[in-house]
Amino acid sequence: MSQFFSKFGFIHRRLWDRDGTYRLALLFGPAPLIGCGVAVGIWFIIRAFPGSHVQLPEWAKIPRPTDRWNTSEVQTIPPARPLPPAGAHGGLSGYEPGWQATTHAVEVTPTWNTEIKQTALSGFFIDGSTIELDAIIAAGPKNTRFIGSGSAFLVVRTPGIYALSLRLEKPLGQVADCLTRLSLGPRKINANFEIATPGNISKVFDTARFDLQPGLYPIGWALGCWKDQEMVGRARITVLISHPGEQALQPARPDDIVRPERIK
Repeated sequence: MSQFFSKFGFIHRRLWDRDGTYRLALLFGPAPLIGCGVAVGIWFIIRAFPGSHVQLPEWAKIPRPTDRWNTSEVQTIPPARPLPPAGAHGGLSGYEPGWQATTHAVEVTPTWNTEIKQTALSGFFIDGSTIELDAIIAAGPKNTRFIGSGSAFLVVRTPGIYALSLRLEKPLGQVADCLTRLSLGPRKINANFEIATPGNISKVFDTARFDLQPGLYPIGWALGCWKDQEMVGRARITVLISHPGEQALQPARPDDIVRPERIK
């Protein structure tokens, strides 16, 4: 056996010294594979026997996106407008329930980044806390990818802690990429891109909590589902909210969401 290894070592040294192709082959052959195996083994050992937690220095921490609200703590945001007086119809003077909606072209890069174009393709109105995708498709153009975007005001009558989130529902068997967003004021609460899947989707995204004072707060959503260049319906989002003293999220009430009253 020792004689065999001596011969093998001699051949290896000769080829290593005289043949560049042999050296290159080793770099892409068993040696890297063995190295990867060792690295994987070390990783599993570290996972099985964790050491003490090392606090990262400030420069090494990944900064939070500046366009997102922190979903791990209560945040304070001032109202954009004061609470209007009651109107003759029982609601708020100058406002009516629902969303002002528009459609916008959307581009998806090879790295799955989505860019929503600023120019509105069409405009329409949606009432209620649940937004159906087929209403967006009916209002948009044909043979192109686009999303629906809604804007309104969240009505805060009672000061305290409010929680906001978004629920996406898509039925089984429908293959589509889906983009969803929910924002309050100048930042997003969540922004998600579900890559095509035939499975049923029913999920509630991260919840953000806010300490709010009476007034009107800008709130918005975005929704779009498509397969290739074709828009696909039968999906919906629901804006969820909990008011001060409430424990569970519920669909926003009709008087929670208002838009400027249309001039007749």
